[in-house]
Amino acid sequence: MLKAGHMSVDQAELPPGLREPRVSERLDSWKKIAAYLKRDVSTVRRWEKEGLPVHRHTHSKKALIYAYTSEIDVWWSVGRVRLEAVEPAAAGRRRRAVWWAAAGLVLLGLGVGSALNVAGVRDRLLGRPVAGEITSIAVLPLKNLSGDPGQDYFADGMTEALITELGKISALRVLSYRSVIGYRQSAKPSLQMAQELKVDALLEAGVVGRGDRVRITASLVEAVRQRRLWTETYEFDTQDIVAMQGKVARDVARQIRVKLTPQEQARLTTDRRVNPEAYEAYLLGRAYFNKIPSGWKRAKDSFEQAIAKDPGYAPAYAGLALVYSRIRGSLTRDPSANRVQARQWAKKALELDDTLAEAHAALARVAQNEYDWAGSEREFRRAIELNPGYALARIWYAQYLYATQRFEEAVTQAQVAQQMDPASLFVITRAGAAYFFAGRVDEAMATWQRALELDPTHPDVGLLPGRSYVKLGMNQDAIAVLEKALIFTERDPLVLGALAHAYARAGRRQEALKLVGELKRVDERLEAEGRSIPRFSFIWAYAGLGDKEQAFAWLEKAYQERRDRVFLLNVDPLLDPLRSDLRFQDLVRRVGLASK
Repeated sequence: MLKAGHMSVDQAELPPGLREPRVSERLDSWKKIAAYLKRDVSTVRRWEKEGLPVHRHTHSKKALIYAYTSEIDVWWSVGRVRLEAVEPAAAGRRRRAVWWAAAGLVLLGLGVGSALNVAGVRDRLLGRPVAGEITSIAVLPLKNLSGDPGQDYFADGMTEALITELGKISALRVLSYRSVIGYRQSAKPSLQMAQELKVDALLEAGVVGRGDRVRITASLVEAVRQRRLWTETYEFDTQDIVAMQGKVARDVARQIRVKLTPQEQARLTTDRRVNPEAYEAYLLGRAYFNKIPSGWKRAKDSFEQAIAKDPGYAPAYAGLALVYSRIRGSLTRDPSANRVQARQWAKKALELDDTLAEAHAALARVAQNEYDWAGSEREFRRAIELNPGYALARIWYAQYLYATQRFEEAVTQAQVAQQMDPASLFVITRAGAAYFFAGRVDEAMATWQRALELDPTHPDVGLLPGRSYVKLGMNQDAIAVLEKALIFTERDPLVLGALAHAYARAGRRQEALKLVGELKRVDERLEAEGRSIPRFSFIWAYAGLGDKEQAFAWLEKAYQERRDRVFLLNVDPLLDPLRSDLRFQDLVRRVGLASK
């Protein structure tokens, strides 16, 4: 269950907002509020427009305004960094506002007021947001206001959930969870964060809960003018948490004047309640899922716990389906078992809720590895239709597109995925591949360089550019990249196979054969552990050595087992030495791909 925290040292039981404020917390004048915040009266009056929780009496016998310290503490916890950052510039902005107001009066006096709204000029002079101006947003990591670090996963999970809900709005570009999580403790001004994230607006929020109650305080900040457009507090029963996330997304859309389609409106509206313990287990599963492959076992266990607590909670089944669809089949003795599990859980999820983009994406992956190309594309497109901001579905679809030699379409999907999730190594490396296959080599290399800077230890960071150098005939460059990758990845089998290929193509046959011997020893060890070596490590090595019999023997085995790289037959650079062989052309036909 959720644990309570406190907003100030004077409060030791329920969080603010989950009980009635005490009389002793009440501040009955602007002067007292200013003293509490250690600011002047004019500043705190101005902060009322930034969401400062001030109440007003309609009875003349009482003070005209009042506030509660507990409510101010919550508001301050959410927005303090931004307010303190922009205060030094406030005076300058007010002077500019006076100048613009005067200019506006002159222009209006000249009778050109109606013409000023071209491109939203009049709205800007009057300080109003221009309709359609905000087209991108980042949900900053929700602040855990409970005071218990053990509840960080809950705040992070709520962050990801809000991102998912907002991502369902096609007219809005929403940055991914991975792109914003690094700003959890950031003290940067909102303008700087927005510029770094390349968005028009930021959603700041804090969450706290106890027992069966949760409170979220959310604020929408327009980045360029560093102006708080909207602040709202939501208090609700934990069983209504999914419905409340949809309401927050609808409220944000309304504030930034984004028009929802009827379908989007329906997807953001639900009365489905969820068991609180199931939801917590689901959030834990999502946290571990973001650490795949290392966290896949814990993600699976957490999703299974969520299902046990609430068998009708569809997202938990979708989470399981994604886990099984993303497990590296190359290290699994029987990858078909993973596909069976992925399909089973995805279909169960869709029986409960056919609008879950994650379940459709998992089905698309299963269909792709079973060479059902039409079914795979149908599911990918449906996933993207349901959640246009789903970067993983888009980059998976980009892979599908370049595998089927629709290179420009692949680039388009990859670019959108990068905009949604610019910090994802998986997205970046696959986007680089899309550029390369489309003939945009410089863009591909620049993209892979960014991936290398993010994490030089990931196998794909060396594999993708290394294989591409081989394709370009730059074998020495391929060797240099792959030798470094071999060190960083602790001799990953796929890197061993690619390097053996590059050695052989560069005339260093003995070194290539030495790596093949190492691969055989790795294969024996993995077999003893009940696992299997990635088939393409041998396929690549033997293709480079010109040993077609061995290469095709391993390739046939990969085909029969439906290994996850077979779908790339037509574009894999390290398979080029095999393409002229009739056996390769037959395999392409059996996989269902068009011949080059």
